[in-house]
Amino acid sequence: MGKRMMGMVIYIILAAAIIICILTALFFRRYVLKIFNSIDSVLERILSKDISEPFETIGDNRISKLTYKANRIIDMYVSDVLRINGEKETIQGFISDMSHQMKTPLSSISIYSDLLLAENLSTEEQEEFLLRIRSGTEKLQWMMDNLIKMSRLEVGTIQLAPLETNIKQTISDSIGNVVATASKKNIDIVVSDFENYQIYHDKKWTREAITNILENAIKYSPQDTSIEVSVEQMTLYTKINITDHGIGIEKNDWNLIFKRFYRGSNVKDNEGTGLGLYLASLIMEKQGGYIMIDSIPNEFTSFSLFLQNSKK
Repeated sequence: MGKRMMGMVIYIILAAAIIICILTALFFRRYVLKIFNSIDSVLERILSKDISEPFETIGDNRISKLTYKANRIIDMYVSDVLRINGEKETIQGFISDMSHQMKTPLSSISIYSDLLLAENLSTEEQEEFLLRIRSGTEKLQWMMDNLIKMSRLEVGTIQLAPLETNIKQTISDSIGNVVATASKKNIDIVVSDFENYQIYHDKKWTREAITNILENAIKYSPQDTSIEVSVEQMTLYTKINITDHGIGIEKNDWNLIFKRFYRGSNVKDNEGTGLGLYLASLIMEKQGGYIMIDSIPNEFTSFSLFLQNSKK
């Protein structure tokens, strides 16, 4: 009887063990299928670019970790799509603005070329038309040169090399670049006396930025006026102030005039491309500086260029 009972107990234990193994196998199979189904669902949504709803990540298990990483992939995808769309809009806007700016000089060149082909033109008319064609060509050349500089600076093809260098020569060279233009309008460029401070800047590109600001001041100033240039050293920065007494800039335009191709609301009838101030601002930014503006329409405009005194 005892042996028989012992045999039944062993049988029951073995049967229970087999049942437990079968149930464990079934549970494990269901668990594995659930994981594979979850993985399949996650991958399917990623492949189909379905970002309508985020994945649930509640819990501390492998599926939660998987869905968390899937959410990160989706977020990266959305971020990339937004960035690409933004870049696409920027490029489209850039092309549109560039073609608009080029339309006027190209149209002018085309018109005067056709006129030159006409018969019975006097020598004076021929010279005038040729001068107008040259003017349009020079404008196109200037625009292309600035577009190339701008694009190379933006993408980092051109790297500025700022050093702690005396600023007086940089300002002097900038003024020398515009003296001839200023003299045509009988505009005096008056420079206040200042020390030859040694500040952190790239001489070549800072000269370009200051020249652009001066050219802008000359363009929008009436004849027989003056442009004042002063330099002030502060604790961290040195300020180069350029003040003209021209048409001025409306306050609503202060935060816009440094955008690419933007032109102030009160200069629509004047020739210009809206590149000079943008390029000047970009140059200052690339060497840790910045530009500020103050203006009262029909009274004055002051551009203040801030350059670091030393490398931070």
